[in-house]
Amino acid sequence: MVESDRKLAKLAAKGDGAALEVLYRRHVERVFRYAYLRTRHRDVACDIAQEVFLRVTRSVRQFKGNSEFTTWLFAIARTTTIEFSRRQQRERQGSAEPGVLKLIPIEEDPADQGFDAGVRRQVREAIHQLPGQQRDAIVLCQISGLSIKDAAEVLGWSQSRVKVTLFRARHKLKDWLRQRLPDEFEMASSPTKRKDNPK
Repeated sequence: MVESDRKLAKLAAKGDGAALEVLYRRHVERVFRYAYLRTRHRDVACDIAQEVFLRVTRSVRQFKGNSEFTTWLFAIARTTTIEFSRRQQRERQGSAEPGVLKLIPIEEDPADQGFDAGVRRQVREAIHQLPGQQRDAIVLCQISGLSIKDAAEVLGWSQSRVKVTLFRARHKLKDWLRQRLPDEFEMASSPTKRKDNPK
């Protein structure tokens, strides 16, 4: 029987290390992807994911179950990512040597495996080009799979604001990608071209 996140969180709050381990294994990849898309640094995203679950371990007793566990988790992930990003900026400004943090090319993301590297790179670059709020909405709803309601709780926004921001983000992504991947958009808009011609 697969335990729900809420049940596992309750067990973890009572000191059940195995329940905490299940939560970690169940969600660490999603947290990593969120951090990676927000920072574009693989090493930093790994550090953020580890820090997020350290914070979960320390504060899981504070999770009351009034919302989804993932809503609570991604609120922690967002706060942690913001803190790491600010720290990164301070380190870069305070160092005389360039490249304090190594920029990891997007195609090195393990999540890219099994996909066309060029297309995945363009999609991730398009997401990175979005304004911060639109990027948050896309990453939480489209990549991390949160509902509009849960994303609104994570961001501290109204649901209508999430919907509007998500709509604008999708529109910008579509335009950005249409300019750089015209062939893919032509195929998508012409389903008959994907079918074999009858003999």
